[in-house]
Amino acid sequence: MLKQVTVCAALFAGAAICSLLAQLALSWPAGTAAQHRCAEVAVDVAAPSPRDRALACSAAKHGLSLLKSCGISLRRHLHLEIMKELRHPTGLPALGFFDAKHERALIAQFEDVSSLVQGTPYAVLPLRELYRSLIIHEVVHAVMHQNLRRKALSHAAYEYPAYVLQIASFPATVRDRFLQTAGRSTHHTDFLISDSVLLMDPFVFAARAYQHFRASANGSDHLVALLEDTAAFILRHP
Repeated sequence: MLKQVTVCAALFAGAAICSLLAQLALSWPAGTAAQHRCAEVAVDVAAPSPRDRALACSAAKHGLSLLKSCGISLRRHLHLEIMKELRHPTGLPALGFFDAKHERALIAQFEDVSSLVQGTPYAVLPLRELYRSLIIHEVVHAVMHQNLRRKALSHAAYEYPAYVLQIASFPATVRDRFLQTAGRSTHHTDFLISDSVLLMDPFVFAARAYQHFRASANGSDHLVALLEDTAAFILRHP
């Protein structure tokens, strides 16, 4: 079982409850780092170091490209903030979360990630590739939020696209390692996508979501359906 301190961190890349609490946060202190406009994409980054800014811009560009390949595009400027010792509104340390009220993605600085992912399947991945994927996860949340036509009625529907494109962003060898570590006995026919799976083990959920996406004739259609909350593959609890 994950340590409590890493619940939001491990689920960051998607904790459903953490994400929804972030959306309900009434306010959040503004970052103090100067804003930097990324080249070629409508993304502003505030970060404590040039390295963090460069990583964030590169990852954001990759994430936007993945979304565009699914027919989903950025509608408004995206704001990313890289923060030292990031804490979620619940008070727990976090790798990151999307603040829907202020339409900005907050992500822990690179140096904090290693300690936050100890004891999780993320710990076996190359740190730089993991960090890029965490940024991409939040970029996906932000862009999906901008394009929503109907609000998602389940946590799984909210997290599915972010996990899918996060894992898709990995180089093949890194992705295979994550799937082997997190997916364990998950098979291509075992595609239960639900809130209960997400809350019990977000890493198994992530592996199943990606494998479901890849096994589909056109996985991009699933992401578009989620924007209208018409995705039939999400198991809803009464």
